[in-house]
Amino acid sequence: MKWALILLLGSCLVEGTMGWTYHYSATKKMNWTQARQWCQTSYTDMVAIQSQQENDYLVSLLPNKTGSPYYWIGITKTHKNESWTWVGNNSTWIGDQSWAANEPNNNHITEFCVEIYVNDGENRGKWNDEKCANRKYPVCYQAQCTATSCGKGRCVETIENITCLCEPGFEGDRCQTVVECASLSQPDDGYLDCSGANQTINSTCRFDWSGPRPERNLPN
Repeated sequence: MKWALILLLGSCLVEGTMGWTYHYSATKKMNWTQARQWCQTSYTDMVAIQSQQENDYLVSLLPNKTGSPYYWIGITKTHKNESWTWVGNNSTWIGDQSWAANEPNNNHITEFCVEIYVNDGENRGKWNDEKCANRKYPVCYQAQCTATSCGKGRCVETIENITCLCEPGFEGDRCQTVVECASLSQPDDGYLDCSGANQTINSTCRFDWSGPRPERNLPN
């Protein structure tokens, strides 16, 4: 009887030390579309906030303003009955405390873009829906993940951090190392043949018994 064993290894998670960076203009006021184009030309895209933690961190980086105009952020919609959607990843995340008091109110019917308040008042860090044609300052992000950031894995970014999600059978800070399995023992009354000197992912080991299987006493 012959049978083959394919060695498969579980995925692993490795943390790095970098992550995306935030950028803004404190001098160039633009409508929302122009602001996004500026972000895409100069960096990666307009900022897409994914958690309350990131929202608070972003606000801590932006210069305070005493009044409008504030900063555009990358959440929008095209119709009053649609859900708010973040650019780039199509996330619909909105925190329980994201909107300022009585917002979003769509006061002018076509308030389909969003600014973030950066002041010392109670609305600091809160959002307000606005007409996309109004002129405000852009906030952008620069991605650090590239196609080669995690050799055999997927690169995931968070605040000041890159995480490599390694494919099965790979490990290391950038998923660059092939995992070796423990050696297999020769079977009784047979032999073991493995492809290659080391057993790694997708290696094939074949056990072969050329004669009858040895009898084994089973408990009553």
